[in-house]
Amino acid sequence: MEWFVPSLDEGVRRRLRKRLGKEIDPWLDEVPAVLATLGERWGVKFGTLIPQGSMSVVIRCDTADGRSAVLKIAPDRERLGMEAAALATWATPHVPSVYAVEAAVGALLTEAIKPGAMLRDTSGYPSIENVAELVNSLHTHGSSATAFPPLTRRIAYLFDSWARQRHLHPELVEVVPEGLFERGRGFAARLAAQPSPTVLLHGDLTPVNVLDGGDRRGLVAIDPAPCLGDPAYDAIDLLVWKAGDIATIEARAAVLATAIGVDVARLLDWCVAFAGMFALDLAGPGQRHADNWRERAEPFLKLASRVSS
Repeated sequence: MEWFVPSLDEGVRRRLRKRLGKEIDPWLDEVPAVLATLGERWGVKFGTLIPQGSMSVVIRCDTADGRSAVLKIAPDRERLGMEAAALATWATPHVPSVYAVEAAVGALLTEAIKPGAMLRDTSGYPSIENVAELVNSLHTHGSSATAFPPLTRRIAYLFDSWARQRHLHPELVEVVPEGLFERGRGFAARLAAQPSPTVLLHGDLTPVNVLDGGDRRGLVAIDPAPCLGDPAYDAIDLLVWKAGDIATIEARAAVLATAIGVDVARLLDWCVAFAGMFALDLAGPGQRHADNWRERAEPFLKLASRVSS
């Protein structure tokens, strides 16, 4: 039987080249053949490409027994293997179930979340209770005994990635000057290295990686970058999203810190450490078309300036 395989359009190639460079082209050329093999092995019927992600190809599909699923294939097999291991470790409805893994080719088949709208695409902010339920579910159901990397490595990766973006787009240096950026990096590294409770973190709990799982399931986290470290770290992206000003961030932090069992000052310290990065995200390529990006970035620049050295 010949399996239908969706073609990789230029949009997919452009997203991955932007993040991984033109050297990703040979891998992209091999993807259709790999998908055909996986389709036959796993008995899945492929649907359409999901136009998201800069480090993998993601496709809607159906399993042989009629379940809606999502197949992800990525060139970084180690990272995808860590993602699969974390999802399998979290015994909670707040992450998708793992259906199959093929580590040799960097492929992961998971449950499709319904209705599945990204939190980023919703008009309002979720209740703090729902955010806390998601964070607590991950931290209480995951195991910190497995061989996931430390949070310090995740911090280094994130700041190194933004340093490369700043090199490619010098206008970003005007938004967050070098000294401010490096002070944030140093503060984040110190926070990650300090003694704290250690849990299995999602590591990338942004509004892009949180989906609507419906009234009974609530918020569902996808696409983890799992690591071991301070539980307060996982909350910062959702804490600052749609905040608008420092007062709102501080008010949310006071409630959320209690709800997830972390120190409010430490939670705010993490926000301060990453504030420059939040500002860069608003000023990055593809974001400056927004008329109010400077206004939205201003609270983060003020937060970032709280790091003295």
